[in-house]
Amino acid sequence: MPQTTTVIGETANHGQIIALDSRRPEQVVSNKQYLKILQVTDLLSRHLHLNEIMTVFSREVMALVPFDGMRYSCQQLKSPITHGETEGHNLHYHLTLQQMEVGDLTFYRAQPFGTNEVCQIEDLLCALVYPLRNALMYHRAITSAYRDPLTNINNRAAMDKFLPREIGLAKRHQHDLSMMIMDLDGFKAINDQYGHDAGDRLLQTVCVKIISVLRDTDMLFRYGGDEFVVALPYTDIQGALDAGDRILHSIQNLSANECPGGASIGISIGLSMLLPEDDFQSLFKRVDQALYQAKIDGKNRLVVAE
Repeated sequence: MPQTTTVIGETANHGQIIALDSRRPEQVVSNKQYLKILQVTDLLSRHLHLNEIMTVFSREVMALVPFDGMRYSCQQLKSPITHGETEGHNLHYHLTLQQMEVGDLTFYRAQPFGTNEVCQIEDLLCALVYPLRNALMYHRAITSAYRDPLTNINNRAAMDKFLPREIGLAKRHQHDLSMMIMDLDGFKAINDQYGHDAGDRLLQTVCVKIISVLRDTDMLFRYGGDEFVVALPYTDIQGALDAGDRILHSIQNLSANECPGGASIGISIGLSMLLPEDDFQSLFKRVDQALYQAKIDGKNRLVVAE
């Protein structure tokens, strides 16, 4: 059992605060309990994905202490991981390991948790913290590999990995998917006149603007420089046109404070919809040709490739 673990629990039924710090195994658990902790630790250590770890941990806790629901949240996750109903009496833990925050975990049940049940859950938490920390470190490393460090959006490596899969899913399940490739107009002049720091800040602003007019299910990638790719799952051509129009207006309406020296920029967009015979390469090539046509036609516009 780790001596560096700090676990704080709170039960809604009686407001009790429980703090467990630096306990030796022989002081708090029997040999049978300690073996169980080691077994659960081994099970959890076989996984590096947070969802899998929390699913296994939920099952192991449920075998000892019945509960109605569980909720796990941490800074690295956009939304919490939940199992079952998250209402009623709750038992809440803020988890840290060696001064590293590893998240908040809450159990829910219609009936209050008894003292013995609380102790059983807390024993199993000792099996969770190390695998959880490893999974968070793995999650952070994977996320960094697929994130553009300047804009904090998906990078080209992420596009190469996830877009072919998304296209495969769309074809398999026969749902619509549209793609846009976008390139800023006038960006080079801003870099040349005001410097790359100003250009970098503008790229960050542009990404915020684009994200603000997209749905949570849409995927934005920085392809390179001032060029971006957007995948729009479950979106037909009209829905994609509406999204493209929103992007055009969001960039056109950048304020003087958001553009270096009050300069004006635009954005050229190529757009197409996934066809039955398409793969990633053929769809991308068609959309890229539409972007090229938008540049030829005068820039700061959207062109659709049939």
